[in-house]
Amino acid sequence: MSEYDECTDSLVDRSVLTELRADVGGDQAIVNAFVRNYVAMLPWRVARLHHALDNLDLDEAMDAVLSLKTSSHMVGAICLRRLAAELEIGMKLLSGGEQLADLTPLVDEIEAFVFGTISQLESSFS
Repeated sequence: MSEYDECTDSLVDRSVLTELRADVGGDQAIVNAFVRNYVAMLPWRVARLHHALDNLDLDEAMDAVLSLKTSSHMVGAICLRRLAAELEIGMKLLSGGEQLADLTPLVDEIEAFVFGTISQLESSFS
């Protein structure tokens, strides 16, 4: 699945976690801790996006979307990374924060993939 495809296939690219394990000297415990931290913070990251959009705070929204995009990339959450990248582009195209509310449907779409992404990441350790 390319990063521009719809989120219809796997939500997680497990090869990213394999590469991460290699980068940390093969220590699966470090990878597991990293993924658990991502999973624990994912709902908060999405809630932070909603809050920033509701408050029309472009700086906070940009910080939140970059956090989501980067962390999703690091665990191989390809769908969430792609959607966060689209949201980032949308924010960059705005002429001001007062238009942030127009991007709420994209945050809702991101939210729709949170549970499935968490499930696929957690199944990596079963």
